[in-house]
Amino acid sequence: MDDETENKRDVLSPEATAALLRLLITGERRRVSSTVLDGHTVWIKRYDVERQPLAKWLHGAMTPLMPAAFLRASPSTNTATAIEREVRKLEAFRRAGLPTAKLLFRNDRVLVLSNVAPIAQSELDMLARHGEHDAHDGLLVQAAEALCKAHGLGLCHGRPHPRDMFITGDGHWGFVDFEEEPEAAMPLATAQARDVWLVFLQICMQAKLPDTPQRAFDAYFSEPPRLVADELRRIIRFFAPLIPLLGAIEHWGLGSDGKRVLKATRFLKSALGKTVEIPTDKSQKDMKAKRGYEA
Repeated sequence: MDDETENKRDVLSPEATAALLRLLITGERRRVSSTVLDGHTVWIKRYDVERQPLAKWLHGAMTPLMPAAFLRASPSTNTATAIEREVRKLEAFRRAGLPTAKLLFRNDRVLVLSNVAPIAQSELDMLARHGEHDAHDGLLVQAAEALCKAHGLGLCHGRPHPRDMFITGDGHWGFVDFEEEPEAAMPLATAQARDVWLVFLQICMQAKLPDTPQRAFDAYFSEPPRLVADELRRIIRFFAPLIPLLGAIEHWGLGSDGKRVLKATRFLKSALGKTVEIPTDKSQKDMKAKRGYEA
C-alpha cells in the first residue's frame, strides 16, 4: 500500500464530513459516542458538553500547595487547549512508533478518532468471565511491558488503565485517551513513576493469580527508564502510612478505590524493598564498563 492510499484513510471523505457535521448539530450531545462513517466505526469526543468535575477543579486549584510533585494536577485547559493537548500527545506516541488511534477530524470542540480494538480491558473482562486466569493475567503483565516501552521512548501516558490500551492484530499494544499531561507539571521521571503506580492500581486489583503483580513488576523493571524507580519509591513512601489504616478496614466497607490503593501500595512497598537498587541507565553502563575492564 503506498503512502497516498494510507493517508487517505486518515481523513474523512467529503460525504462523511458532511454527515458528521449534521450529526454534531442535530445529534445527541454526549461526551463520547460512536457512529459509522465511510463504512468504518469512528469515535466522537466532544469537549464542550461537560463541565469540569468539582474534584478535578479543586485538585487543580490546590496544586501550588501540594507537598510533592507527583500530587500535582496537569495544567488546566479550556476546550480548545484540551483538544490541542490530546492531539499533541497522540502524535507524539505515533511518531515514536506506538500504535494509537488515527485522527480523522478536529475543530475547536470535537475530535473524531478511528476505532481501535480490541481494548485491553474488554479482553480482560472476557477472559475473567471464562475463567481463563493464565491468559487474563498474561495480559496484565503485557500491560506493564507496554508501559515500560512507552516510558523508554521518553513518553508518559498520564492515566494508564487497560481501558486506555488496545492490542493490534499482530499483538502490539497501543494507547488512546491522552487527556492528562502530568509531565507538564512535574519532571518526566516523576510523571512516569506516577504512571507505574496508577497501572499497578489495576494490576494488583484485577490479578487472578498471586504471582502476577511480581511478574508485572519484573517485566516493567527489566529495563527501567532512568530515575523512575527512585521516584516510585518516593510515591510509595508518601502513601505507606495509609497501609495500616486501610488494612484495618479492608473487610469492613473499604471502597474499591481504597482497595486499589491498599493492594498496589502494599505490593510496591514490598517489591521495591526487595530490590536493593534498580540501576539507572548510567549505573548500568558503568557496571558493564567495569566488567569489561576486569575481564
